Amino acid sequence: MKMDMAAMQPKLSEAADLMNMLSQPVRLQILCTLYESEMSVLDLAETVGLSQPGISHHLKKLRDAELVKTRREAQTIFYALKGQAVEAVMKTLHGLYCE
Repeated sequence: MKMDMAAMQPKLSEAADLMNMLSQPVRLQILCTLYESEMSVLDLAETVGLSQPGISHHLKKLRDAELVKTRREAQTIFYALKGQAVEAVMKTLHGLYCE
């Protein structure tokens, strides 16, 4: 079966963008943490060991890449993984490296 490379281009680009986001260890750690459960910015900062501004910087990049989604509860914003692709990749990576 021959692959249609032209038809695959959009998906290949999407996969490359995802891998680029995962290439930074702190972002990978954030995504591994969010694979386990949604968390607030403060809880993520404490778990990952970064300041709130530091974690917010990485969360903005992940949000812009559409890898995480937010949910507001009163004054608190919670983050979770967004989409089947990132969930599938994080399931594999979590099993291999985050346990």
